[in-house]
Amino acid sequence: MRFLLNWHYIDREFKLLDIAYIITIIPLLLIIKLPMLIFLLVTIVLVLKDTTLSTKGLTTLGFFGLLMLFLSLFGELNFAGLSRLKIFVEAIVYILLIAISLQRLTKHINFYQIISPMLILALSLFFFDSIVMMLYVIFEIFALLWLILLYRMDSSIKDSLKVAGIMFALSLPWVVLLFLFFPRISFSHANYGFRDDGIVRVGYNGLMSADDKSIGILSNRIVLEAYFPKGLPPASLLYFRGSVLYQKVGTLWKPMPIYFQREFKPTRVVSMTRLDYAKDIIDYTVTLYPTHKRWIYLLDLPLKAPMNGYIDSDFSVTFKGGVRDKLHYEATSTLKYKYGKETKRFTLNQATIYDKSMAPKTYQKAQEILKEYNSPKERLKAIEEFFKSQRLKYSLTPKGLQKGNITDSFLFVAKEGYCVHFADSFALMCRYAKIPSRIVTGYRGDISNSIKNYIAIKERDAHAWVEVFIDKSWIRIDPSSFASDIDRVTLSRINSNSNTITKDEVSTDRLNLYLLYIKYRIEEWILHYDYLRQLQLIDSFRKSPKFTIIFISIFLTLVLLSIIIYLYLKRDRCRGRGVCELSNILKELKREGFILKEGESISSLFERYVNSLDDEVKKQKIREIDRLY
Repeated sequence: MRFLLNWHYIDREFKLLDIAYIITIIPLLLIIKLPMLIFLLVTIVLVLKDTTLSTKGLTTLGFFGLLMLFLSLFGELNFAGLSRLKIFVEAIVYILLIAISLQRLTKHINFYQIISPMLILALSLFFFDSIVMMLYVIFEIFALLWLILLYRMDSSIKDSLKVAGIMFALSLPWVVLLFLFFPRISFSHANYGFRDDGIVRVGYNGLMSADDKSIGILSNRIVLEAYFPKGLPPASLLYFRGSVLYQKVGTLWKPMPIYFQREFKPTRVVSMTRLDYAKDIIDYTVTLYPTHKRWIYLLDLPLKAPMNGYIDSDFSVTFKGGVRDKLHYEATSTLKYKYGKETKRFTLNQATIYDKSMAPKTYQKAQEILKEYNSPKERLKAIEEFFKSQRLKYSLTPKGLQKGNITDSFLFVAKEGYCVHFADSFALMCRYAKIPSRIVTGYRGDISNSIKNYIAIKERDAHAWVEVFIDKSWIRIDPSSFASDIDRVTLSRINSNSNTITKDEVSTDRLNLYLLYIKYRIEEWILHYDYLRQLQLIDSFRKSPKFTIIFISIFLTLVLLSIIIYLYLKRDRCRGRGVCELSNILKELKREGFILKEGESISSLFERYVNSLDDEVKKQKIREIDRLY
């Protein structure tokens, strides 16, 4: 307690600077490593004790700070780490904090120390990319402006806040103009960004387990958000592609061996020569939350990957280094396509490998189909009809699946499972019938989680489907669509239109969706407003007079709002009816040339005014006002 009491005796300038440091350093506490937090704690204790360090003490504290800096960045100080802008900025932040702490303990204020809060604020912008941080930055700027005014005006907190509010109101329209049209600096290659809420989303690791425990936690946590400027694709096409799997080992599906994958050079933009045709090509934006996996998800079929993203021979998209921070990217896909003419022989070999002992009953049924139908198309149709005839149930809690023979027990005994069981058995049966097949993992969008041109993809939307090679092209087939029923537990867990869901719950979900949509649009147009978007905005002015008129109207409305706020804050306020009436009277007297002199009382002013009057009635009224006063 004595430490806290001593703080109140610190000079006013130091007190204001300390408040400024506290306000600007709060967000950085989310990224500062533990050793540097220990250093800051030691500094705070010394400040609260009102300690003045000698040269020797400052030197010791400086070396201690450098040691904590080294420990904080230990493990990241390598060539890979130093190539990341974030590491450099973090190191600069630590050096700045050490310098501020040492300067503060000398009890001397200089220009460097005054501008330090501004530097901390500027550097913190490299670490954060969220609406919450955007709002906090606005608050920081206002708070720093208020502290400067409080110091320079040497006035009350109320008066300085009022002036800060006026300055903020008047600057609002011009800040918007500067934001929109000031030349942008592109940081598209920089690897930094706010780590959101620190929660790692469920993301496929390139494998798929077809056992009875492969399902993860089907939460409502957002995995990715997508926005389609020209309209949301049909629900039947909302497949977000992830990893592509070929080999089945036990119950585990794996990708093609790495030495086969090396035959292809991944690319950011797909050459159209790889496709027979591509129609309904769309551009869209995606925000992907951290998965710590290398797969990123684009709408099937991807044609253009984001920076540091690569499309391989299977049109699976991976991100260099893995998705460790929230990733916002623009992508291009085709909704109607045909491809496969460049498929290599060894790829088809990988898509036809099977072991008949994995599912003897399934193999026997596939052989019957193989003998009855000659063409792959007919055999594929027969397999689809077989799946429908089995009356399979879609269930997230399947019962009766045998661990040693998942495929047979799913198709012929239990007859219930979820997407991985449908995909596993369908792909395997196709191979048994001499049809090349592979499994694709990713997400399938739920149209109920969309609003306007926006859709939110949740962990519960994780999905697996199959691609088969027919007539020299890969065709997507979703075996889960062959399910004849869905159990009540699953229906409830996936939040479909069950009778157990009340109208209030539906309204709440819709409200949450609107909030997510607003959040995404704010992030897209403010947090992710870059050079390309600026060019798009300028291009809209050139091409669309309607857009120009709307923009000017909005800007003028903003100017009017700014003026209204300014006038509201500028107006004189008085407390109580009597005080307000007296204020109005003094204004009237001022207009007639009677101004309250220094040291003069209100009564003396009234008396001076009465002596100048000839109207007895008016004199009487003024004397009555004076008596009441």
